[in-house]
Amino acid sequence: MSGIAEVLLNLGYEISGSDLQENDATRRLRSLGAEVRIGHDAANLADALSVVVISTAVKFSNPEVMAAKERKIPVIPRAEMLAELMRMKYGIAVAGSHGKTTTTSMIGHVLTAARMDPTLVIGGRVRSLAGNAQMGRGDILVAEADESDGTFLLLSPAVAVVTNIDREHIEYYGTTEGLADAFLEFINKVPFYGVAVLCLDHPTVRGLIPRVKKRVMESTFTVLHQRRLLGPVTLPMPGRHSVANALAAIAVAAELGIDFTAAAAALGAFAGIHRRSEIKGEVAGVLVMDDYGHHPTEIETTLQAIAEGWGRPLTVVFQPHRYSRTKDLFEDFVSAFDRVHRLILTDVYGAGEDPIPGTSGEELCRAIRRRGHMDVEFVAAKEDVAGGLLPRLSDGDMVLTLGAGDIYKVGEALLESLREQRQ
Repeated sequence: MSGIAEVLLNLGYEISGSDLQENDATRRLRSLGAEVRIGHDAANLADALSVVVISTAVKFSNPEVMAAKERKIPVIPRAEMLAELMRMKYGIAVAGSHGKTTTTSMIGHVLTAARMDPTLVIGGRVRSLAGNAQMGRGDILVAEADESDGTFLLLSPAVAVVTNIDREHIEYYGTTEGLADAFLEFINKVPFYGVAVLCLDHPTVRGLIPRVKKRVMESTFTVLHQRRLLGPVTLPMPGRHSVANALAAIAVAAELGIDFTAAAAALGAFAGIHRRSEIKGEVAGVLVMDDYGHHPTEIETTLQAIAEGWGRPLTVVFQPHRYSRTKDLFEDFVSAFDRVHRLILTDVYGAGEDPIPGTSGEELCRAIRRRGHMDVEFVAAKEDVAGGLLPRLSDGDMVLTLGAGDIYKVGEALLESLREQRQ
């Protein structure tokens, strides 16, 4: 949402909006000239208003949405506004259950290094941009496509990237097959002159190939293009999933005529994404990292990458994200933390959802304990985690805060406590 708002601001539109709390995105938009209010209220709507754009988490019972409808002001999902922006450019849209933000950012980084000056709309803060958007003067727009509520089907990109497809958002799609069919529709919306970049390492994506009607470029773990070896790429980040994301960026670069050597050099200098295996700091020998992972597959992938890259005793502080996801993937969450030395769970971050009886962080903790995990506990309030964890940490330990909500604040509080303890 903030990325779309930033692009519109740079195009000269007057932008106003609201969020539940002050954050980096609200501060940045305000600095760029947007009128930003904290809290949702019908009074927030400007007098002269053309359209209201809402995120997936905003319900139609929201007071600003209700007020807009009373005033006959159009209310549209963010994907519809993104689709309008994409019509102005050569659109590249990146979809998938995991890796969207990193892949989108890598593609943008390569295009920027190749002096193509793209417009970027990304779901996470990119360190090299100091935000999650860039208004370029070139003809290309690269955007992250959100599949959570089906609105990514409003997009008609020239290049469609699909990183992977995992069981998620079943509350919307009904079945895994329904989810896969939506991705197939997304792929087949590519025009005749476009291309679909698909990661065939993932079985569900591979299973769509017989029904794909568009030209396809494949991404595998070996950097090949049309059976020709291109050469090595060194990424400044761990994990096989990062390799797969980079291969999608290289495939897009090849389609746009960017030399492989230039693409590889750009990826070698890629600074990474805010909240994607982000090292927050190290104090008194304790390394604190934060990651946005909130799906069992993402969690397992992140934990594997950490084990391969660091090999330090690991404490994970996990905040489940959304009651529907926690309920639907409960058993997968139970088995996702087997390689963790110490696990702390907080209550579910609802993201606008109402609680579901029997679905909670505490219930998940009990199930993981029944599975045989030797050191797992539930702490209802995340504000209490840092204080309880501090005396149990030793030189050489690593702490990972994990989840799509506000669990990163625990890592920040822990680092501050470690600094105070050292003084």
